[in-house]
Amino acid sequence: MNLKSGIPTVADVAQLQATPTYNEYTAYNAAFLARHAAALDKYGRHWGQDPFGMWSRRYEYPYVGEKLLAHARLLQTADGAQAIKILDAGSGVTFLDYYICDQISSASVVCVDYDKSYHDIFAAVNANTPGARVRFAEGMLQDLKFGTGEFDSLACLSVLEHTDNYAQIIKEFARVVKPAGQLVLTFDLSLDGKFPLSYQQAADLLSHVSEYFAIQEIDATAELGRMKSPDGLLTTDYVKQTNPELLPWKFPLLKGVHDLVKGHGWTGGFRSKAVFCLDARRK
Repeated sequence: MNLKSGIPTVADVAQLQATPTYNEYTAYNAAFLARHAAALDKYGRHWGQDPFGMWSRRYEYPYVGEKLLAHARLLQTADGAQAIKILDAGSGVTFLDYYICDQISSASVVCVDYDKSYHDIFAAVNANTPGARVRFAEGMLQDLKFGTGEFDSLACLSVLEHTDNYAQIIKEFARVVKPAGQLVLTFDLSLDGKFPLSYQQAADLLSHVSEYFAIQEIDATAELGRMKSPDGLLTTDYVKQTNPELLPWKFPLLKGVHDLVKGHGWTGGFRSKAVFCLDARRK
């Protein structure tokens, strides 16, 4: 299934949710959460018991998954049973990497995150997953401890809005990805510019991506301009009116006070966002 790159619309999400592909992702995620509930309990209390159920992740997870699978299948077609190595940068602990490995028998995934507590979580999940080809490595995105050109694909899902130094991070991504290898990237956009990534920050990020990677399917600059007229786009403003339970800010007054102390003004604990999705190839 070819999910559209760029900023997803409300219609894009509705179309996706009407497909068997979406049902397959949701069923796999539900089974993963149920099977590994004990191992994921602490992680869930911090990041949410079901990350796939969050406002933008219901598009991002299938988008990233389908792009990774399409590239992996292309490599398999070109070179038989080639081993395919994927890096999930800023991975957290979710169903997606296990799903990819279940779909592609020659694939393995290395999950990288800064949180050393994930060692124990992955160990528990893998102990309950016979033949798991997913492993965890603690690390920082701007200093990846891997060889040059080690990976066929690199995925980074809703991480960069929580970081800075995008130039160094994208340079590292380019270093560890093979020539003609794949980058699948999603990141939040701040529609009011109060939080990362503002329009200018996102434009700067895309310029760094374009330095090393050829972005597929879209004119990234033109697509980014759509955030200035967000009607019809998948945004937190729309979700607040239609499915507020999908928003992550469960204690808005507390979050609002935090934002005020940090100099963002009074937000009421709400952030106006959209999300950007791209698929690219190493130049």
